Amino acid sequence: MSAWRPALLVGAAALWPLLAQAADNPFGVAPSASSSRSLSRWVGPMAEAGVGWVRGFSPTLDPAQTARSLPASIGFSGVLEYRDPADPAAWQQYVRDRVRTFRPLTRHWEVWNEPPNFTPNTPPEVYGQMVALAYDAAKAVDPSVQLGLAAQSVNLNYLDRALLAGARDKFDFVTVHPYETAGLIPRGFEAQFMAIVPTIRKMLRARSPERADVPVYFTEVGQPVDARNDETAQASQLIKIYTMGLAQGAARIHWFEPLDGDSGPFGLIGPQGRPRPAHTALRTLTTHLGPQPRALGWLLLAGQHHGFLFDGPQGLVLVAWSRPDSTAVVTLPAGSRVVDPLSGAARAANSLALSPQPALALLPREAGDWVRQASANQARPYPWHGDHSGAGRIEFTAPGGPAGARGLHLTQAPTWRALGTEQVLDAAPRATTSFTVDPNFLSYSPQPLRITAVVRRNSAQAAGFNLKYESRSGTSSLGWNTVPAQDEWTTLSWFIADAQFVGKFGYHFSFDSDSTRHSGYSIRSVSVSKE
Repeated sequence: MSAWRPALLVGAAALWPLLAQAADNPFGVAPSASSSRSLSRWVGPMAEAGVGWVRGFSPTLDPAQTARSLPASIGFSGVLEYRDPADPAAWQQYVRDRVRTFRPLTRHWEVWNEPPNFTPNTPPEVYGQMVALAYDAAKAVDPSVQLGLAAQSVNLNYLDRALLAGARDKFDFVTVHPYETAGLIPRGFEAQFMAIVPTIRKMLRARSPERADVPVYFTEVGQPVDARNDETAQASQLIKIYTMGLAQGAARIHWFEPLDGDSGPFGLIGPQGRPRPAHTALRTLTTHLGPQPRALGWLLLAGQHHGFLFDGPQGLVLVAWSRPDSTAVVTLPAGSRVVDPLSGAARAANSLALSPQPALALLPREAGDWVRQASANQARPYPWHGDHSGAGRIEFTAPGGPAGARGLHLTQAPTWRALGTEQVLDAAPRATTSFTVDPNFLSYSPQPLRITAVVRRNSAQAAGFNLKYESRSGTSSLGWNTVPAQDEWTTLSWFIADAQFVGKFGYHFSFDSDSTRHSGYSIRSVSVSKE
C-alpha cells in the first residue's frame, strides 16, 4: 500500500474549491454510523482506490476534525436526520444549524436516510412537506446548498407522492438505495438494474418536469461477504454495480461500506484492516475509467452477453461479462489488452473470455465499429431476452429460462416439479412467489392491467395466496385467492386499475401465501396484459 497523508484543511475558503474539484468523480463510499466515527482508519485506502465522495452521518462527526482527515480529492455529503414532523419550527432550526456548522465541509444534504425507514413509518405526504421546509431553511442560510430527496430501496411510489405533496420544486438531486435490485443481478436481471435511473426520469418528467434532469445518486448499495457470497463474488458485484450505474446515468454511486462495521461484513476493508478483492476491483475501475468516466453505450456481445463501453483516459474500456451459467469468447481489435480486475494486471490479447465474473478490455481508440455500435445502442431499450417495449402481453411459462420468460421474470430461483409429462413451477417451498415485468414493457406509468395465472393444488391440503402489487398508493392487495382443485388446472384472472410498477424491492407483484402452510400449489403460466 502506498503512503498516504491527509490534507490539513480548515475553513470554507480553503476547503470548498477542493470539494468542487471532486464533484464530478462518481465513485463514492457510504460508511455506517459506526464506520463514520472511525474515518481515519479507512479514508487513506479509499483515496488510494480512487474514491471521490464519502457519505457520512453528521451526528457522529465533528466537522473540523473530518475536514482535517479528508484528502483534497474526496468530497463529503451529509444526511439531515429524521425529526418529529409535529414541530416544523424545530425542524427548520435543526436544518439551519446543520448547514451552518458543516458549511466548511459540505453543501450536499440528503433529507433523511432512506425514508420511511428509521421513522415511525412517516407517510410520503408528510415527508414531502418536511423536504419543502428543509429546502427553504437551507437555501436561506446558503443558496448554493444542494438538497436531495431520499427513499428506501427504489421506492419511487413514495417519492411520487412526496412530490405531489409539496416537494416538486424543493430538491436538487434524488437518491435511492437499490440493494434488492442489485441483488438480482447475478440471476440475470441486468435490464432491471439498468432501468433505475430511466424510471426516476419518467417520474420527474411527470411530477417535476423542470427538475427532470437533476443528478441521481445511489447513496447506498453493496453486498456483504457471507455464506452465499465469497469475497470474489463481492468484487464481481461491485464492478457490475458501478459499471451499470454509470452506464445508465447515475451521477454518483456509494458502496456500502468502506470498512466492516455494525451492519456486517460489507466493507471493502475486512478484519484486521485487510483490503478485500473488492477494494482492488474498485481501484482497477477508477484507474481505467478515470475520475470522470464517460459511458459510450452498451453492447450485446456474441448476441447475448453484457458489454459496456467507456472512453477512458488511455483509450476505450470494455467492461463485460456473460449471462448466468454460460461462457463465450469475443474477438478483440488488434492492439487490445485484457485486465484482470482482481489484480489489476494487464496483458496483450486478441480475444476476451467471458464468464459471469466481469473482465476489462482496453481497446485502441481506432476501434470505431465498437464505438458506433455502443453509441447507437445508448438510446435503445436495454434488452431482456428481446425487446418488449411494444408488447401488449408478456408471460412466464414453465419451465422458465429465456424460452419460458417472455418479458415476465420470476425473481427467485425456481423449483420445478414433474406433473405428468410436463415440468411446472412448484410454489410450495416458499411463502411468496414474486415476479418482475420487463421495465421496457411497463415502468412507473400507471396502466390498467390484467394478470392471469394457471395454477393447480399439489395435494388435498388447502392452498391459496394474496395477489399483492405495486400501486400508486404503495403495495396493494386484491385479497385471498383459493386454488380450488388438486386434479385439474384452474385459470385465475385479476383486473388491476391502479398498477404503478417501479420495482421498489426488485419485484412488481407477488403471490403471497403468508406461510408455506398455504403455498402447496403449482404454476403452469403467468401473464400480464395491458388493458
